Amino acid sequence: MTPDEKQEVLKLLEAHERTLAVCRACAETTRDLAWEVKRGSAPQAEALAATADEASRVLNDLGQVELMLAEMKAALW
Repeated sequence: MTPDEKQEVLKLLEAHERTLAVCRACAETTRDLAWEVKRGSAPQAEALAATADEASRVLNDLGQVELMLAEMKAALW
């Protein structure tokens, strides 16, 4: 494998790592929100706003990962 090929594989692996981190964060947030609701309370508006802001950031990151994966797939053809 050439150094350039190794670099491309590394970028792909890092994209997958970021995707897994996003999935974990989503699952943890969903779990925490469910526990709050189960206890009969709701998160404060500030906490919900912070979660919405973070979700927007994560969605942007995912979009970048999707583009990178599409470019890599296209390069194989």
